Amino acid sequence: QGQSGLLELGRARLALFETFCLPSMLAQSSTDFIWIVRIDPMLDSSLVSDLVEMLQGRQQFFLIGSNANPEGFGRTAVTPFSDYLGDATVLTGNITLLENAYGRSSSSVYLETRLDADDGLHRDFIRTLQLESQLSLMKNGHPVDPWRLWCVHATMEYHPFNPYPETDEVLAAERLLQNGTQPSGYLVMYSDKGICVTPGLTFGYGGRASRESIGFERLRHDQIVKKIKACNKEDDNEVQCVSRLRNLVPGAVRARTATSAGMSNVITGNATYDKTNGLKSRATNAKLIRQYFAQDHLWNGLNQLFSVRKADASHAKSFITERLALIAKENLAGQCTAGHSCKNRTKD
Repeated sequence: QGQSGLLELGRARLALFETFCLPSMLAQSSTDFIWIVRIDPMLDSSLVSDLVEMLQGRQQFFLIGSNANPEGFGRTAVTPFSDYLGDATVLTGNITLLENAYGRSSSSVYLETRLDADDGLHRDFIRTLQLESQLSLMKNGHPVDPWRLWCVHATMEYHPFNPYPETDEVLAAERLLQNGTQPSGYLVMYSDKGICVTPGLTFGYGGRASRESIGFERLRHDQIVKKIKACNKEDDNEVQCVSRLRNLVPGAVRARTATSAGMSNVITGNATYDKTNGLKSRATNAKLIRQYFAQDHLWNGLNQLFSVRKADASHAKSFITERLALIAKENLAGQCTAGHSCKNRTKD
C-alpha cells in the first residue's frame, strides 16, 4: 500500500506471499474465517493479476484495492457497510459473505489478526484462537463485553543468507555447501517475551468491546507487553490481558529479507554490516548454533505446520538475491511514502 510504483519491491513481496503467507492460510484447519488482503489501488496490473489468480475461487478470501486500513470491522461506530468499503475495489471473494460478516461483527465475538505478506501462520492458528476466545469472551453461549489480546509464543524466521554466528564449526560446514550457502535459505526459531511480533497479533472483542475500550489506538510491539498485563497461564477465562499461544510452537513464520520495512534482524550479505546483527553476535549461544545443524528438521516442521515447501523457498531466494540491489533501493524509497516511516537504520 502506498508504494504502487515500486515494481521490483512488489514482485519480491509477491514471491514471499506465494511462498510463505498463502500456503499457510490455505492449510488452516478451520475454514470459518474471512481473510482481507489489502493492496494499493494503483498497483501494477501484472501484480494484481497474479494475486487475483492466487486468491480467486475462495469465497472468504478478499483482495481489496484500497490504501485505507480500518480496524475494528464495524465495532468502533455504527457505520454502513458501504461506508466501510468507501471507494475500495473488491477484486475477489463473495461480497455478500463479507457484508453479512460485517453486520454480525458488532454483536458477536470478533477476532482480528494481523499478517504481513511475508509472514505465515501455524495451520491450527485460527482454530486455536476460536477455541480460546470461546472460553474467555463467551459466557453461557453469549458474548461478554471485555476484550483479550493474543500473541504467538515462538516464531520461525526465514533468512536467504546465513544468520548464524561464524564459529569455526559453522564456517567449516558452510565451505562444504555448493556455492558456500544453503540454496533454500536458513531457518531460525526463537521466543521473545519482550515483544508481540506482527504475525498472529490478535485483538479479540466480546459483546460491546471495541478498540476504544482497550484504552489505546496503537502501541509498538514492545509496548504491548509493557502496558497490558499478561494473562494468567492457568486461567483460560481471564480478560483484559494479553495471552501467549504456547500450544503452537512455532506459531508464526517471518521472512527477513531486503523487502522488510524496518530491516530489523535482516542479513544483507554484506559482511561488514552483518557483523552488527543480533544473531551473528551470539557466538557463545550453543542452543542457537545447534539450530544451524538442524536445518532439515526445521524445514520438515515448517512444511508440516505451515505447508511451506523448501523448493518454493529456493525459488524465492533466487528471485530476491538476483535483484537484491534493486529491491533494497526501492525498499528505501518506500520508507518515505505516505503511511511508511523513514528509518535511519534502514538507510544505513
